[in-house]
Amino acid sequence: MRDSVIATHDFEQFLDLLRRQGELHAPLRGEDGVLRFALLAPGRQPDLAAVRTLLPPKKYLLHPQETILTYQADTDYREPRIAATPLILFGLHPCDLAGIDYLDRMFLGDDPEPVYAARRSSLTLIGTSCTPDELCSCHIHHSPLRAACDLFLQQIEGGFAVSSGSSRGDELLRALGEIIAERELTIPEDTRRFFGRQLPPPTGSELDPDLPDWRELAEKCLGCGACSICCPTCACFDVLEFGGLDGSSAERLRRWDNCLFKSHAEVAGGMTFQKDRAQRFRYRYRHKYRGFGQLKGIPSCVGCGRCRAACPAGLDLRPLAERLERGKP
Repeated sequence: MRDSVIATHDFEQFLDLLRRQGELHAPLRGEDGVLRFALLAPGRQPDLAAVRTLLPPKKYLLHPQETILTYQADTDYREPRIAATPLILFGLHPCDLAGIDYLDRMFLGDDPEPVYAARRSSLTLIGTSCTPDELCSCHIHHSPLRAACDLFLQQIEGGFAVSSGSSRGDELLRALGEIIAERELTIPEDTRRFFGRQLPPPTGSELDPDLPDWRELAEKCLGCGACSICCPTCACFDVLEFGGLDGSSAERLRRWDNCLFKSHAEVAGGMTFQKDRAQRFRYRYRHKYRGFGQLKGIPSCVGCGRCRAACPAGLDLRPLAERLERGKP
């Protein structure tokens, strides 16, 4: 079988051709040393050797804070207009692609969330191959989520093997025709093979309500929420309303929230469903490894390793998951 190839010396031209299709963002290391998805200006090269960005690509679909309603006394509540311009995300690893698949299942179901849907429809995903490091767990805990994208690039000697995963990807390949060569290749398997799998049911029963494991972890947890902020699939949010000083206007905001915050489970009157940090830790674990709500049975952990990298207390859920989900001692 002949494969499509982009030679290394054509890579800059490849990026320029992509820029004609939309605003191009890719992993870049800033002057502060932090790796983040950011605008890839002409002449700059993406950092394809890095394993993970600080924040996942969910920031493009669910902004950390945004206005969802405005109010004026003479016009009542109004939804803001969503101007979703074509955006190309380049350099997504399979774990981040699977994270977007999870968000799609949450927000594009029977009743699609309009803001998310508008941004998602304007987004082109270009994945790249990667090598897991000591913090990754995609190769340990496989996932039923799909690492789907429009184009996927796998590094080979002298360039990249490129394949399409959608009709949009087919269009991009046609647009890139001047730099695409056809060659006979033997391409090794990449980390996409750990996704889109049918998983066996957990070996353990419902998680122990007495919380011994959770208390041990919670004693070390700082409750800072760094793990949720950097998680590709955490999408909890709070809704805040601010009245204008004029007494006739208001703004309603949606802002990222965190299940490890005590305030997350508070209801009217100051009551909370998750008073104890161990309870909150158990709640997060169930979401990551067993799923809940409309996605019950679909683990939301994609094995990217960001939570372990970001945790100031060095907490690691993987050993507990090995025991509870796979029955390993």
